[in-house]
Amino acid sequence: MKKILVILFCALLVSRYAHADDYEEKVKKMSDEAAKGCATFEDKVRALRHYVHIKMQVPIPAVKPNGDPIDPDEITPLNTIQKLTSGYGGWCYHQATVFTHLARKQGITTRLVLLLNRERTESPHTIAEAFDGKRWVIVDPYFDMELINKDGKMASREDIIKDMDILRNSPTIKELAKKDSRWKNDRFLRMYTNPPTVRKARPGDAI
Repeated sequence: MKKILVILFCALLVSRYAHADDYEEKVKKMSDEAAKGCATFEDKVRALRHYVHIKMQVPIPAVKPNGDPIDPDEITPLNTIQKLTSGYGGWCYHQATVFTHLARKQGITTRLVLLLNRERTESPHTIAEAFDGKRWVIVDPYFDMELINKDGKMASREDIIKDMDILRNSPTIKELAKKDSRWKNDRFLRMYTNPPTVRKARPGDAI
């Protein structure tokens, strides 16, 4: 009986590992499809950023089929594939988390960055950053934001600290400012320059 239990336990472990490998392979295929035809680091980042934005642009709060609102806490535990295919938009945190997973499948090193307000009491917005081999560049899937430095490269937070016009002149920021006056306010924009919180996905954030 003991041997049978050991065999069953081992079979369960093998099954779980096989399932995990199959899941990661599916994520890799999604990432490859999104980045198809992209050869450079920046092209891949742009393609994946836009892919996540399009797939998860459903407005929040979204609603369930029965019309009940969806609580963000219901979205957080979904894995990457579920977040991309469920029809739920997700918050900026969810979209940045999905981007980091897809980007890693392209060999791109990523991290989550929680931007903080001046008082460092809350995070108005969450972005991702991707490492190009020398710098961590800003990736904002939620707004599909393109930020370019004076050299024509994707901007880093350090670039913005030196030159706030990178933000002020961004077409995305200008569009946001038409709908929300906060985006015209330098104090609000400085969340991109304030010391942030960098962290890995939370334990509850299945990817």
